[in-house]
Amino acid sequence: MYSNRYTLAYATGVTVSVAVVLALASSSLRGLQAANVRRAQQIAILETVMTDVNPETLDADYAAYVDERVLDYSGRPVDGVATVDVDVRAELRTSPEDRLYPVYVYARDGETRYIVPIEGNGLWGGINAFLALQADRDTIAGVVFDHETETPGLGAEIATAEFQDRFRGKRLFADGGAFASVEVLKGAGNDVAGDPHRVDGLTGATMTTRGVTEMFRDGLSLYNNVFQGMDP
Repeated sequence: MYSNRYTLAYATGVTVSVAVVLALASSSLRGLQAANVRRAQQIAILETVMTDVNPETLDADYAAYVDERVLDYSGRPVDGVATVDVDVRAELRTSPEDRLYPVYVYARDGETRYIVPIEGNGLWGGINAFLALQADRDTIAGVVFDHETETPGLGAEIATAEFQDRFRGKRLFADGGAFASVEVLKGAGNDVAGDPHRVDGLTGATMTTRGVTEMFRDGLSLYNNVFQGMDP
């Protein structure tokens, strides 16, 4: 029989070997994981303004139509920083004046759209979106939501095309020019016809839709300041 010392040494050796293999695997996959995240973001950005996003031509379409910018709170370009380097959720922990603001300017066939990422909190975890505004930087052209752990069939419905389409044509500003944002109402079946600032909600997803409302209000109010100072 093997001694306790041998058994302990053998177990330690196996544990260390497995740890090394896992570390090497994680390191080798990190680049692929980052590329997949980047690709998913590019698809979401284009889906806010395009109905025919083709994964096979994604790289060419994105390069042709999207101008990536990182701006400060006053709308000035920030040199030496790429959009891929900005952790939007981490930026929420700094003061608005010190944050970095990614903006994706989509231009095609004479039309311009301004796309921004916003972050918030749902019932069980983080929620986020890419929101596209028309050239007036007021009217919503499209939105694509994502979430970490919202409940399937309830809060997770924010990521469906049917819910996302409800935001098209809504406006961020009141007629007098004051920032009004967009409110998602409690429950489903609300009459929002003709109301540019309210969106019909989802049954059984009160906390998630409240998180969407807060995400729009808090995130877009700051981007309003950025938009006022940025170049077209």
